[in-house]
Amino acid sequence: MASPGPGFEAKKQKILRDLAAPDEEYTDLSPKGSVDAGIRDLIHNINQIPGLVTTSSCAGRISVYLEGGGSGREGTRVEDNKNVSFKESDRKTIEAETEIGESSAQKAPQFAPTGGKGSGKWLFVSHEPVEIDQSCEGNYLHEIFHLVPGDEKIGIANHPGRLRLVRFHFEPMILHIMASSLKHAQPVLAAATTAGFRESGIQSLRCLDDTEAYPIVAVRSSGLALESIIGFHHQQPIGNESEDDIVRSLVSEDYLRMLLAAANERFKTNAERRERFWTKLQELCKGHAGDISSRRPDWEDPEARRERKRAEGLRRSKAAMEAKAAQSGLDTFVDIMGEEGEPSFLYP
Repeated sequence: MASPGPGFEAKKQKILRDLAAPDEEYTDLSPKGSVDAGIRDLIHNINQIPGLVTTSSCAGRISVYLEGGGSGREGTRVEDNKNVSFKESDRKTIEAETEIGESSAQKAPQFAPTGGKGSGKWLFVSHEPVEIDQSCEGNYLHEIFHLVPGDEKIGIANHPGRLRLVRFHFEPMILHIMASSLKHAQPVLAAATTAGFRESGIQSLRCLDDTEAYPIVAVRSSGLALESIIGFHHQQPIGNESEDDIVRSLVSEDYLRMLLAAANERFKTNAERRERFWTKLQELCKGHAGDISSRRPDWEDPEARRERKRAEGLRRSKAAMEAKAAQSGLDTFVDIMGEEGEPSFLYP
């Protein structure tokens, strides 16, 4: 396998310089803004392997997220348990039809469209298991998740406007690793799927047509993920933003404790898979003779090493026998030249 080219090495060195910056100076695009402590050793070890460099990472996280309000002109209303998309131009007609034969308390809720970049809000984020203090009573988790306990009812009639949902998430580790070639990417993908990150894959294949592009392996798994809607926020109509700007809970304190306990257990499984991934990656990299690996400069092929050790052993054995013979005063052989000039050997 060819060695990484200068273009890849230049990109790798830039990434490594950024990672080497002090914590107070380093920033990235994640909500946390830095590399997670639980994954730093793995990042360091991967970056020691020629032909590989990490481009983004998350050790895994527990989060509570308030969805954004959306910036588009489309919304969604819930009707007979079916989602129906509609445009703003149809809103008045839909509202008029809804009012016929219905009281205001019976109107279906309208949900704010998801995916509004920048308009959502992280209510809680942790990149490690969250200890549950069993001695704490009351609404301990509601407080740290910034939720106001409710009556487990949405109360559409009293809260006009769109609903923004609050979601509890557990997300397992995700890594993006850039490789200098598809050959270098192959052991990464194999190690990931073997370790349990079965949704892993190669995201970019531009390298097939562009020599300046490099494949990126996404190490990920959706099997460990956990998600649950636990609350809501009423997005007020324009002009009424000051009214009831509260994030309300839809679940009990016991339900939140159950979710958190489940997420903590998945963190343990996540850590086990992470260790298996690194162990397998080391094994596969060392299995490519002459290819990518974390070999030292004095690395020696195992077969050549065995032959060298065998020859050294024979030499030591011969030297020991000769030394023993010299000490005993015995000659092992005498070389006497004959009359014809041919050597002859006399043994004692």
